[in-house]
Amino acid sequence: MIKKVNLLSAASLLSLSALIPFLATPKVNACATTDVLTQVAIHGSQQPATQSGNFNQSSDGNCLGNSVTGTTTQLYVGSDPVEQTYEGNQFVGGEFNQTGVSSPVIQTPVHVPVDVYSPAHDPSFFGF
Repeated sequence: MIKKVNLLSAASLLSLSALIPFLATPKVNACATTDVLTQVAIHGSQQPATQSGNFNQSSDGNCLGNSVTGTTTQLYVGSDPVEQTYEGNQFVGGEFNQTGVSSPVIQTPVHVPVDVYSPAHDPSFFGF
């Protein structure tokens, strides 16, 4: 019985010593920029809506665990042709990181255009 305990103790110490390099390694959190744009056009014009987004997401390379999130919604309801445009700028990083370690930046631009022709908003639909 004593030999089994010693063998288990040796195996436990060996397992623990194998994990020490992983436990002592500092974890670095990635930086993230997320910009979500929703453009909704409900219109009576039979011409499709023009919906565009320009996303500028950047970092200064001195980023550690920061995140920026933006949400924008543009809504048009009417009879005229529609043009919806968006210019988004996001920056992550800065002088607050004094560790000398920087992390990768994950950039996620999301564009959701919704274009709905509505006869109820079309003046020519009812013959007016």
